[in-house]
Amino acid sequence: MAIPTARLAFMKLHTGDLEAATAFWQAAFGFTVTNSYDVEAFRENIMALPGQMESGPQLMLVEPKPRAPQPVGPGHGPLGLVVVDIAASQAHAIASGAEEIMPPTDVGGVIVSLLRAPEGHEIELVQPLV
Repeated sequence: MAIPTARLAFMKLHTGDLEAATAFWQAAFGFTVTNSYDVEAFRENIMALPGQMESGPQLMLVEPKPRAPQPVGPGHGPLGLVVVDIAASQAHAIASGAEEIMPPTDVGGVIVSLLRAPEGHEIELVQPLV
């Protein structure tokens, strides 16, 4: 039996403050809100990076109703972003409110760093070595 075709469509992060989370991802990495929902159970901003509005995976930020803090559990990994200049990207993210977990480190073929977004979600920056 053939495996059905699939593509990665989105990553969903739960937040206790939709406006603050949206502002962080916009300021730190240039995400743009492409659509929003406000329904009885939640509010949601759907975001994409420039050049990936139609085809790339989207970042969905979801705030429950009623609004409440959303602790980040241990059963997840970081949201990964490939960058051209890891030092500049990391410095900009930190200036936008991220916290460094691991400085840029050559792990053999790529440089990797880990950050923590203001609400605790982990971000992994990857710069391929060419």
